[in-house]
This record gives sequence, structure tokens and C-alpha cells, in this order.
Amino acid sequence: MALATRTRLAALIAALIALSLPAAAEAGPGGILAPGTPVLATTGDEGELLQRVPIARRPGARDRVAMRIDPSALEPIEAGDRLRASAEVQISTTCVDPGQRCVGRSYDINPTITARIVLSPSPTANSGFLPLSEARSVLCKQRRPNRNHHCTIAIPNTETQITDLTALPCKPSACYVNLIVGAQSRKAKGGDVVVLGADQPDGSVEQDKGRLNLVQAHADVPAPRISASETLINSSLPLAIEDSAKRRVVYSVPIEAPLEGEVLAFDASFMTGISALRFNSFISSRVIVATDPTKPKSTGKADTAIPLKGQATESNGFNCTLGASGYANPCTTRKSGAIRFQETVVENRTGEPKTLYLNVLAGAKPLLAEKVDETDLVSLAALPGGLTVARYGP
Repeated sequence: MALATRTRLAALIAALIALSLPAAAEAGPGGILAPGTPVLATTGDEGELLQRVPIARRPGARDRVAMRIDPSALEPIEAGDRLRASAEVQISTTCVDPGQRCVGRSYDINPTITARIVLSPSPTANSGFLPLSEARSVLCKQRRPNRNHHCTIAIPNTETQITDLTALPCKPSACYVNLIVGAQSRKAKGGDVVVLGADQPDGSVEQDKGRLNLVQAHADVPAPRISASETLINSSLPLAIEDSAKRRVVYSVPIEAPLEGEVLAFDASFMTGISALRFNSFISSRVIVATDPTKPKSTGKADTAIPLKGQATESNGFNCTLGASGYANPCTTRKSGAIRFQETVVENRTGEPKTLYLNVLAGAKPLLAEKVDETDLVSLAALPGGLTVARYGP
């Protein structure tokens, strides 16, 4: 009998013996998971492992592991497992001109950034791994005036079924999930780097801009229920107000009666248009759990329903430009992630099941604009699929 199956049987027997005890909190390997419940492993806050990635002259020559999920966060892999991986990462070029802000040396080359998720026997970017996603690439333009500076890559939820354990690159109980990131330009020189996160005026690096996630579903886990919405909640983003009030809900999907242990894996995409503006704009986005489909903040039950105070992804973004670049108008934003409910959500007064909402948020900030007024707006447009949610019951 497989180790994971024995663990689940032991957990079930213990639960039957202790019927008078309250339900156990959500747990990973070494804790209690009800039969038919998937494992969710995520890097959560501050998942970046390093600050700099060197820009190589050849693709793949100086790739690095940007984020990692250790084997201890997973159950031993079994034949029939379905591994659903997703990730987001923000990469930024450093200074164009020499100065205090520089991380490494200044440059005006335009690196291509690549990210992919792999199952590996090692915590490093060595070969000998099993791909869990396709590689995603973007040109992160450095040259002005259409400089991207900040660039994001979202790797959508991709499912890989394990049919033959001998084909694994690692022992079933010793597999790492690595997000490998690389930067490449034929014109790169020694000391040219991009940063994981965002460079700051004082030369420091602000991180916590992405996550790596893996949903591990054994053969006894039912297929998830799928729901989606392509309906825009708002059609534009304001620019002439304070940053703290700029976020608007793009999409929302209701999560009816969330139960402790349920896992959601989600993907979203939408377009932003800046044709009506005279300047480039920074487009930011994040996904939250909320108590209302129009709310851009997690409050009340939504604040405690999942870890990290209702934040389903980190906030990250890129510079959308009027001219040619890696993110040229109209610009596409993609979001991907996975969460687990850590409590059953009910109404305080009645104890009746309560509906929460998974909301995709966006905000915009003008770049190098001498004047911005209330008529300056970034337009929003839906894309096929909108916000799509795969819901695994406990």
C-alpha cells in the first residue's frame, strides 16, 4: 500500500475515533487531509530565492531557480497523480544611466525573459527534469521612450498526469518543483543583470511580486468543477486619483459556500488600451477573495477565509507602451494561481453558508506625464475565458 494511501487511511480512522473533536485545520504532508482532497503547495509571500539573474548571451546559459517548492511540501508522488502547476513572476531591468539606482551595471540592451516550471531531483537549475509547463517568454524592452522596465510572466495552470513512476527524474518522495527563469541578449556583457521584483531608487530590490503553486491530486481526487466569467465589472481604470483608490474589479466569479480544505486553481486574462492617452502607463494587477463582486479589498470573512489575508496572488505589473515593446498597446495582462480555504465560511448570525467572490483587480499609473485629468482613462476589454476557476471539493 502506498505511503500516501496509508497516511490518508490513518487520518480517516483517527477522525472517526474522535468524532467529538472539531475538524482539523488545513494541513499538508504530516497533517490531516480528508480522502479525495488535493495537496496545495505554494511559495506564498516572499517566494523569490534571489535578487539578480544574469543576462546571458545564449538562451539557457545562465538560468536560475527563482522560486522553489521543496519535497516536504508534497506527498510522495503516486501513479495516477495529476500535478497542476502555475506561477507568476515579475522581472525588472535595472538602470539605463549610471547612478545609485543601478543593480549591477547600466545598459541599454533589451533582454528576453523566459520562465518555466519543472519537476526536478535538485533544487538547482540543472538538467534532468520533467517539464510541468511550457516555457513563456517576453521581450523586456529597456530602450527609451517605450521602455517596459517591469515585465511579468504568468504561467497558466497546466496539468501533468503521472502514469509511470519510473519516468520521474526524482524519487517519488524527493521531487522539487522549480520555477526556472532566464534572461538573454546577444549583446550582454559581464555584470548585466535583471532583478526579481522591482529595483528601487536607493539600489535595493523590492520583492514579493509572484508565487509558484502546485496542486497535487491523487487518483482518488475527483476532477474539479469549472466555472468562468467573461463579464467586465468595470470598463476603465482611472489615472487622476490617488494610487490607493485606483484599483478596480475586472472580473468576478462567485464561490458559493466555501468549505474548509477546498482548493481553487484559477487563470485570468484581460486587455488594457491606452490609445486615448498621450503617455505610457504602468498596469498592475492582483487576485483577491472578497465579500462582494465589486469590492477591490478583502474584508470580513474574505480576510480570514484563505491565508495571507485574502490575497490570492501577489500584486505585480508592467509598463504598457504606445510604441513597440514587449508590452505594446493594447496590452494583455494574465494572472494565474491557486488557493485553499482554511475555514468553512458561514454567516455570523445564522450559521448559513456564505458566498464569497474571487475578484481580479487592475490599476493604472501614468508614466512621465506632465498633466493628468479625470478624462484620462485606461480602457479594459475582456478576453476569451475571462476568469476561469477549477474548484476541487474537500
